[in-house]
Amino acid sequence: MKQILQPTILKITLALVLFIIASLLWRMYVMATLSDTFPFGFPLQFFLAWGPCKPEQNCSEFNGLWLVLDMLFWYVVSAGIVAWGRRRAEQQG
Repeated sequence: MKQILQPTILKITLALVLFIIASLLWRMYVMATLSDTFPFGFPLQFFLAWGPCKPEQNCSEFNGLWLVLDMLFWYVVSAGIVAWGRRRAEQQG
């Protein structure tokens, strides 16, 4: 398990790509089904803005802990994908 979670450039890059794609897909889905709601983050929504909003109001919220947990989740997923891919490559060749 320790070797699977050891950081590599491939795992970090894959985690960031998955993080961005999942966040964008979730944002597009929510914006298509709900009006005036603009989320970021999946599976944990770490930033949410809504409107219309008056100029003197703050119509958004941010949760730093959820951002960290979201990024950790996608890193673990990417580590699993890389380990699965390596194991499969070893079995085939």
